[in-house]
Amino acid sequence: MLIGITGSSGFIGSYLTRWLVASGCASPRLLVRNPVNTGPEGAEICQGDLHSPADCSRFVEGLEAIYYLAHENTPVNSDLDQPNDVRANLEPLLNLLCAVERAGTKPQIVYFSSGGAVYARNEGRLPYREIDPCRPSSSYGILKLTAEQYLRLAADRGHLTATVLRVGNAYGTLLPRHRMQGLIGVALNSVLNGNPVRVFGDPNNVRDYVHLDDICVMAERVSVPRGTFDVFNVGSGLGYSVAEILQVIQDCYGEPIELEVNQSQGKWLTDWVVLDIAKARREWGWQPAIDLTSGIAAMMSAWHNRVPVDSVASFR
Repeated sequence: MLIGITGSSGFIGSYLTRWLVASGCASPRLLVRNPVNTGPEGAEICQGDLHSPADCSRFVEGLEAIYYLAHENTPVNSDLDQPNDVRANLEPLLNLLCAVERAGTKPQIVYFSSGGAVYARNEGRLPYREIDPCRPSSSYGILKLTAEQYLRLAADRGHLTATVLRVGNAYGTLLPRHRMQGLIGVALNSVLNGNPVRVFGDPNNVRDYVHLDDICVMAERVSVPRGTFDVFNVGSGLGYSVAEILQVIQDCYGEPIELEVNQSQGKWLTDWVVLDIAKARREWGWQPAIDLTSGIAAMMSAWHNRVPVDSVASFR
């Protein structure tokens, strides 16, 4: 199967790319704007930009499956410039969908949506199911949900098949301290390098955290479609507050950690998101294999031993 990946230099995209190559995927095609971002050995580089219809056409030629991970901005900062958020994140997807329609190859598209930003607030604190109401509270969530609907429309018209993965809060690699998304990776990087941990929004906000290895397992399974269009939650089914996550990190670290809390940013973020993953378990036999404490401890141990913390298949 010839696979293409957009967003291959990003947090999840770079990990998925290495994971697929390590799993035996032959020469995945990566669409990259910067030729420096060559990806792992064995990947095919297609230099181009999703804003260019011609580049999109070159990229999709002959592809049987496409992992779409390209996205700029986060739930925290997406509302600062909503018109630009639309230009940066919706136009590229539509260019790709038009290229797919022109090519007539009907690939399977696996779209990485958000399990935390698309759903309506849940006063009952019951894990979100894929059929639950969606009412995003940020431009980020609105565009993720809009992208899902454009994919559904293209699938209904027979241009492609699509599987949407509504992914919880991913973790598994250290992340730059300046990032405003990816709490565990950012916090661990800060702690291990002696810097305070920046916290945006309410420390009591609860999220569902899922390891990158588990995400990759699900992504690989859905690369071959079983239907025209479907949506799956990809999480753990468990909720942890920001404060609880920081406590787990502190317990693994063995010393108190310093915090910088900024509740003025991210005040519109949903306060509670836990995903019901019964559908993925039922239809794909998928469930997460890595628990939170083990995942965080392994990241910390890898850093201390100077083992690349983003190496793939670390738990398999």
